[in-house]
Amino acid sequence: MDVLAIIYNALIADEFIAKEAEDRIKYYEYPESGEVKKPYIIIAPLDVPAPSDFADDTWLTFDCLYQIDVWTKNRITTRQIGERIHQVLWKLGLKQNGGLSEYDSGIFRDARRFRGKLYREDFDTIAVSINKEE
Repeated sequence: MDVLAIIYNALIADEFIAKEAEDRIKYYEYPESGEVKKPYIIIAPLDVPAPSDFADDTWLTFDCLYQIDVWTKNRITTRQIGERIHQVLWKLGLKQNGGLSEYDSGIFRDARRFRGKLYREDFDTIAVSINKEE
């Protein structure tokens, strides 16, 4: 399961976020402060998705922890994008779990951490694999 892609696709599907950040939604890539002329969104995993919630010796979910940063030159825009990201990730099942708001060298940064469990998508393959072993 590619959780980074799931988050990325959910963010670009949101009209407000897509309009504000255009092609500046990145994985891992933090901009130089001099490059921040328009909003940037950075998605960074803080831990690898971990197996969770077990039944019949099979794990059912991934426990995920991600940080989403918003960098802009405008405090209000930074807050608005951060709040919209919160709404989008809530729909995915990822709940806000802390964060920080800071200002440095003309750049406002909203960094929110999100944690949640996402259900596996490969249950059909697991059943086939188990039956083949019998």
